[in-house]
Parts: sequence; structure tokens; C-alpha cells
Amino acid sequence: MKTINRNMMRQMICAIFILLAPTSLVYAYPPDNAAVLYYRASLSYITNSTMEKKLLELIKGNIGIDKEIKDYVQSNKNWIKQFVDAGEAPHCDWGIDYSEGLATLAPPYASLRNIARIVLVQAKIAADSADYKRALDLCLSVHKAGAHICNADILMSHLVGISLNGTANQCIVDILPQISDSPHMLIWLKNCVYDVSERFPSVKASINSDLRICAQDIRKKKAEDIIFEMAGDFIPKDKRQIIRNGDEEFFKANKEYFLEHLAALLTAIDLPYPQSYEQLVELGEKPGRESKKNLHAILAGILAPAVHKVVCSDLKARTHFNAVKTALNLYIIKTKTGGLPDALPDGMPKDLFSGKDFKYEKTKEGFVLRCRGKDLSKDKIYEYEFKVKK
Repeated sequence: MKTINRNMMRQMICAIFILLAPTSLVYAYPPDNAAVLYYRASLSYITNSTMEKKLLELIKGNIGIDKEIKDYVQSNKNWIKQFVDAGEAPHCDWGIDYSEGLATLAPPYASLRNIARIVLVQAKIAADSADYKRALDLCLSVHKAGAHICNADILMSHLVGISLNGTANQCIVDILPQISDSPHMLIWLKNCVYDVSERFPSVKASINSDLRICAQDIRKKKAEDIIFEMAGDFIPKDKRQIIRNGDEEFFKANKEYFLEHLAALLTAIDLPYPQSYEQLVELGEKPGRESKKNLHAILAGILAPAVHKVVCSDLKARTHFNAVKTALNLYIIKTKTGGLPDALPDGMPKDLFSGKDFKYEKTKEGFVLRCRGKDLSKDKIYEYEFKVKK
């Protein structure tokens, strides 16, 4: 899918606002449709690669807050406000024309991701001033934006959305020690985190929607578009020629194969994680292998993404959410009993890589939650460290 560039967006802005905002609400603020504010903030945002790199280092915890960072955040306050206000809108319709197939214009990911980082830096500045409620509200606004972006029904949107979700969760984890003795704030935050985590569509729905959008272009008159949109230089020369020379029957058979491949992927996603991963890896390799003898498998081999990696990224994001939820429950128990429990209570959110409770270990500074199952795409077991106020 294509991302809307700045010049094209400026040409489209009037039309977008007319399409996205009902006539009776043209002067209402904030509008009911969050996309209006996201587009507006993206249009106004001016990229600054030097500061963007510096903000990312701050978010990662590699550097501290300085005057230059504070001034930069202040200079972007208007776009931050629109981004945060957008999270409160009841729905988000991006106005996407899905009939464009592979050429479908996607939301402005780069600008939205950069603005989200500025919002999280503002959250860290607020936390540094002990304004923890404001800091957490800002983190939650990034979660809401992530859910709105995921709802664009494009696979890349889903990946961008859960990426924002992971960064926002880490920012929340960094703030948690400072409110670990505040039961009212912990309960409020727990309710908010549970609520926002339920707004994300399933990865299965995103994959199904995205690949069906791609399937629209599996037809003869779109042959050159397929080669162009899929970076034709990376498609072997012999397969490029086969696609260009394909007749109607070739494209019909390729579309049937592609949709059968999609159905198999969706079935595999529903299996328990280890079996699902194994089958998704096999399915990912199948079209490329079969296309050597079966020309009807060529376009599936080119158009279908590495679904096993997408599913693992989604599980990682949702497992991180579950770790934060579990931690909030433990913090709340500590405020009630005066200490952390020796074992996890029943009914806690699960490690989605294993389908089991997290391994729980108390430490001198707080506790660690460790996954029991491995992210097979990275051969890695995730763990999450939480600290409590001394």
C-alpha cells in the first residue's frame, strides 16, 4: 500500500475534510471522526530528523530531558493537542478507497508515528514534574491512536498501530513506580488499559482484509501495476515476463490459488501458537516452491506477506499489554496488603506465546514477569521488569 505524501495531502485536504466531517458538524470541535484531526496534525507537522532521532533516544531511556527537547515539544503543542483530541473521537474513518487495490493510499504513518513520539516525550516531561495523571493520559492517547490506525483495515496500519501500542506501554511501565503506592490512580489506570487494549482489531481480520484488497488486482489489466507496486526489480525477470504475458485464464487461476492460500493462512492462525507458527512458515514457503512448476502459484508467492512474522508481532504487542495488566493487579494488591504476593493470583492475563500465566519473580526493586513461551520468529523469550516505590 502507498503512504500519502505531503504534497498530495495538501492537495487533498479540503476534499478530505468535506468527506470526513458531516455537514452539520463542520464547526464542531473535536469532530466525531478522529481521522480529521490526525490528517490535520500530519499536514501541519514539519519533519526534523535530528530532533526525531533525539526524541527516540529519550524514549528508549538512553538520554535525559534537556532544554532543546522541551523547546521542541513546546513548538509542536498544536499538533500534539489535535493528536490527543483525536483519541477522544467516537470513531475513526480514514476515507480510504479500498477499490484501488495495491495502490490504495494509506494513512500518513510516518508523520503520525513522529507526532506520537512527541506526545510520549511530553508524557515523560510531565512525569518528570510529578504530574503523573497528565503523563499517563498522554500515554493512553497514543494507545487510542494505535487502535484508530489499526482500524484502517490495512496490514501495515495494524503493524504501525501495535508498534505505537508497545512504545506507549513501555512509557507507562517507566511511570508505574511513581504511582505504585496510589490505589486510586492504579485502579483508574487499570480500567483504562483494559479498555484500550480491547479496541484493537484481531490480526486475523487485518490480514484477511488486506489480502482481499490485494486480490482485487489479480487481473490481466493490472499486470504492470502488480509489478510496479511490488517493486518489480525484486521479482525474478522470468516471472515478470510470465506475469506480463499472462492471459485471462492465467490471472483467474492465480486469483483462485491466492484466495485458497489466504483461507489456509486464516485457518492456521487459529491454531495454538507453536502449531500455528509451524504451519504459517510452511504456508509462507509453499507458493514460492510450487510456482517453479505451477504458474498459478506465482502471484501468491509475490503478493502474500510473511504472515508468521506478522502474527508474532501481534502476539508480542498483546502479551506486553497482558504483562502491564498483570502488573497493575499486583500493584493494587500491594496497596491493599502492604506487600507483593508470593505467587500470581488466579485469573491473571496470560502470556500468549504459551497460553499460560507469566512466570513471576519478586526482586529487590519490584518484580519480573517472564513469558513461558518463546517468540519463535526471533527465538526469544520476553520478560518485563516492574519496579515499586521505595
